[in-house]
Amino acid sequence: MISRSGPLSIDRFRTMLDRMVKSARLNRDTFLELKEDSTATVQALTVLALAGASFGFGFAAAIGYNAIGILLGAVFGAVVSIALGIVWVSLTFLIGRSLFGGRSNYWSLARPVFFSSSPGLIFLIMSIPVSPIPDVVRAIGVAWIAISTVIAVKSAMGLDTQRSLVIFIIVAFIVLLGYGFVASLLSAI
Repeated sequence: MISRSGPLSIDRFRTMLDRMVKSARLNRDTFLELKEDSTATVQALTVLALAGASFGFGFAAAIGYNAIGILLGAVFGAVVSIALGIVWVSLTFLIGRSLFGGRSNYWSLARPVFFSSSPGLIFLIMSIPVSPIPDVVRAIGVAWIAISTVIAVKSAMGLDTQRSLVIFIIVAFIVLLGYGFVASLLSAI
């Protein structure tokens, strides 16, 4: 049941939506607020899952799956986005702290980075089956999230833009290498 107070309250939902909009607008103060607000961890994970579900929904719809396939795409997208988000933040945390002297604990970094996926709700538009809409929306969404992530890391770790961008590039490279490795293992099966 949704109430005015508690973990599933209308006020917390409104706060989450407000933070999502501000994160999508690349508002540095919102990322700093998220860094300090330990009660926003569930909200951050929810935002990450919503972005992943949006991608899964949009992608499954764009390639012509039926309703069950689209629903499974959304669920799979949410699960994969949470797993990938945790890997991404872990790598960012390790590289940012050890190589660049970033100042943050794990969850103080995770909350802003997870909220930086807020622009991912645009992936729902990928479900419009008119070429080149899905491809353009996917490119815009990925670029927007990348920029938002760099700003979130900059804000949460107290780094300059260049260092945050280098961290992003290193982590993206490692994740893509890992994806290629896993994909090659799965194709051999």
